[in-house]
Amino acid sequence: MAAGLAIVQLLPPFHGIRWGRHAIGVPLIVLGAVVAVCSYLEWNANQRALRRGEPLRRSRLPELLAAAVALVALAAAILALISG
Repeated sequence: MAAGLAIVQLLPPFHGIRWGRHAIGVPLIVLGAVVAVCSYLEWNANQRALRRGEPLRRSRLPELLAAAVALVALAAAILALISG
């Protein structure tokens, strides 16, 4: 969330693409919120499983985070090439 907010507030605008900073920063802010909620839900489920002696579920958060960051990086690269 902090990186997204920094991008929206501090990154210089892309030449000719006024919405460029928001296209990169807003998805990162949303991703931070989604990861926070999902992390809490997984922690809660893991605590329940540990108390019951059940196996822990496999987390999908690393794949979600990697895919989302890769997509935002790709979007940033495309915006940099277009505005350059």
